[in-house]
Amino acid sequence: MTVRRTTVFATTIAVASLVGLVGCDDDTAPAAPAGATAATASPDASPTASAAATAGSTATTPASPPATTAPAAPPAATGAGGVIDPEQALALAGRTPYAATQEFRSEGGPLTAITTARVNLNGPVRSGRLTQSMSAGGEDLLGDGGAGPTVVVTEDGTTYIRSGGSWRTSPLGDRIADYHGYAKALLALGPAARKGMEDCAGTPCFHLAGTVDLEQMRTLEAEQYKILKGKNVTSFQLDQWIDAQGRTVRYDRRTDLKGVAMRTHGTFKDFGPVEKIAPPA
Repeated sequence: MTVRRTTVFATTIAVASLVGLVGCDDDTAPAAPAGATAATASPDASPTASAAATAGSTATTPASPPATTAPAAPPAATGAGGVIDPEQALALAGRTPYAATQEFRSEGGPLTAITTARVNLNGPVRSGRLTQSMSAGGEDLLGDGGAGPTVVVTEDGTTYIRSGGSWRTSPLGDRIADYHGYAKALLALGPAARKGMEDCAGTPCFHLAGTVDLEQMRTLEAEQYKILKGKNVTSFQLDQWIDAQGRTVRYDRRTDLKGVAMRTHGTFKDFGPVEKIAPPA
């Protein structure tokens, strides 16, 4: 299939808003080029002590190494047999912001978008650094060899986009969805949404699933809500898997858009403490 370059940006904006996290917008002010930084933990030193005995002298007792304390495991909401209580798990996650690596695939008609990101979730502001590629029928829509635009959402909520080698600020928000809020919306559907325990690549997870009213999206992804509302979408299908700490491990959302099946699905992994996301320098 041949895609006209003159329609690339319009197509990218619409589809990225519907099936992914990243879009290209031309209505932005130039910003300085650069990159974002993230905090990394320093390795702990492990001091050792030794004592030696000399000939004809009394041997000394080796000094004991300083006591070390293993990092506390995150609290978990599991009951008998390791079954996760989803309500308790989500309550735990709501009190504990965290960072995660996100790998998502979005599909709609001939279009496919791949998003990779390192995001901070459940904090006062959702922040992170995201990169997306987009193709149609195997053809790169962005014309960048698959690298895709990079988006940086900082801790004060300011969004920067790098596309074509330059950074611009973006007026659009909600680049990172409130996945915790989506899981709570599923839980609120009642017992039918509780599908039970499953294995998520070696991690015990609790599966939640159901039909979510579009109005639930209003505060979770405002930009996506506006677009779907304008297309007369009233609901969407959602499956979500959470771990014992209430963190989203898998996510799968399906929407029918005027006869076109739209799907966004993927995983979260490498959980850790919240990381600093600085603006482009």
